[in-house]
Amino acid sequence: MMTSIKYTAGKLAALALILFLLALGVLGILLPVLPGLLFLFIAALVAAHHFPVMAFLLKQNSYSRSALRISESFMTLSFGDKVRLCFWGSIKVTLDGVIWALSMIKKIGQKLPG
Repeated sequence: MMTSIKYTAGKLAALALILFLLALGVLGILLPVLPGLLFLFIAALVAAHHFPVMAFLLKQNSYSRSALRISESFMTLSFGDKVRLCFWGSIKVTLDGVIWALSMIKKIGQKLPG
């Protein structure tokens, strides 16, 4: 009985995390400051660990298949290491997005007459 309660609580927590990450992903698509695709991809990885259908879909692509393998090793990290890794990964993706946006603005500015 206790195992089924833990299992259900884990599924509900995973579902709440997936919904939160999806919301951040949608906000990230609408707001250029947030890395939307990163949050959507993390939501897919979390869903793959709890829902076999998502794992099957992610294993169809070589990039997501390797990311799924990496995420399995992520689960073995301590909580502090997980937080640190997520923090630095988010910073990197955000900076990459800002650099990309600035380069696109510069290209558009060079094409404008005058």
